[in-house]
Amino acid sequence: MADKSQRLRDPIHGLIIFDRDNEIDMLAWRLIQTPEFQRLRRIKQLGLSEFVYPGATHTRFAHSIGVYHNARKLMGIVKKSKGEGFDERRSKVILIAALLHDIGHGPFSHAFEVAREAIAKMRGIEAVERHEKFTAKLILAEDGDLLPILNAFDGALAKDIAKLVVADDPTDIYHAVVSSSFDADRLDYLVRDRYMTGALTGSVDYDWLMDNLETYDLHVPQDDDPPRLMPTFVFKAKGRQAAEDFLLARYRLYTQVYLHKTTRGFEKLISALFEHVASGVRPQELGLDPTHPLVRFLSQDGESLQDYRRLDDTVIWGAVECMTQCQDERANSLAKRLWHRQNLKVLDLSVAYGHDEEQRLNAGKRVAKHVSSQLGKTVFQDEPRYNLYSRSGAEAEKAHKMVRVLEGSGGQREITEFDDTIISKRLRENTTLTRYYFFSAEECRDAGKAMRGN
Repeated sequence: MADKSQRLRDPIHGLIIFDRDNEIDMLAWRLIQTPEFQRLRRIKQLGLSEFVYPGATHTRFAHSIGVYHNARKLMGIVKKSKGEGFDERRSKVILIAALLHDIGHGPFSHAFEVAREAIAKMRGIEAVERHEKFTAKLILAEDGDLLPILNAFDGALAKDIAKLVVADDPTDIYHAVVSSSFDADRLDYLVRDRYMTGALTGSVDYDWLMDNLETYDLHVPQDDDPPRLMPTFVFKAKGRQAAEDFLLARYRLYTQVYLHKTTRGFEKLISALFEHVASGVRPQELGLDPTHPLVRFLSQDGESLQDYRRLDDTVIWGAVECMTQCQDERANSLAKRLWHRQNLKVLDLSVAYGHDEEQRLNAGKRVAKHVSSQLGKTVFQDEPRYNLYSRSGAEAEKAHKMVRVLEGSGGQREITEFDDTIISKRLRENTTLTRYYFFSAEECRDAGKAMRGN
């Protein structure tokens, strides 16, 4: 244990203090020093977004510490609501889970998982393990540095944290600290990503939002069953406008940053490179050693935790540089485009046809037919979905992920249900972007003609 309080300066939260008289803070500080956590220094929070936003070089290391800081504040709200019934042990599980929630992320998070899913499909494997599963595995790994530290503190702590990070829905108000509409994770990445990219559309009044947050027992209707109790956070009425701004700022981040067409194009490139490495080409032809962790992890032998923990952005960029000199034509071409930031040409059907769904779908069919022989080779299709609440991919809305506001009657309403809200209900509907990316401008022009039916 550290013999004195420790301090970190953060551009978002200011001074973050790990108090020597607080056993959870000291446990957190020890966990931060482990190789598993230090690896997050080498994984950028926004992957390839720095190709568009040069300031977006912040890491999952800084983000994870910010999430821990937020979790402590949110837990203070829970403690106030619970009074003497506050569960100290449960609080400890949640706070350390908040700190460790991202240690299972791979390099270039989104692109790496997309590539792994494509590789699994190619090999006839139904599904791949998400980063949450790798987080749980790293926490429980007997050959790792996390488990001994956690066991020394509490013999059941590691198991409880691992169970929590893979859970889908919150089971109590403590869990809502890391899984709700206003959880510690969302509150950090939204504010941090806005600041580091400079995309300051919208507003986030952090202090006012926190000051107007309360706990609430939500009763969620279920088909043919009694309503299910789901404790979560809600806003007081006077915090509604700030909550609307918070949601809109998040929505704009998706449209302007996370789904930026150029960023998504580079993600397609690096995903294609990962898939090619896994296609069976000899490592020597890629300019890589057979023992390279990327080669080993993507091999037919399967994804091992030992290789996964060695992967980070710096390891991948080293491999990319090697492939810019390699003999394999496909790998060489993809690697050079990444290394020299040679972006793909994009045909954006969503821009061409706006909200006219029928015209967009018909144009998409014409383009798909035109590029079918080159799809996945020199042409890539991208159809991300998003809405007001969901992350990229637009998973179904979950009750605990929706922002709710208290009413004078003692009840609550979802924030878009207020008559005077500035948020359109249409933003809750899934929006699909349809884009095609091309190696050459000529290919893009020809596809554009096909799109218009020429």
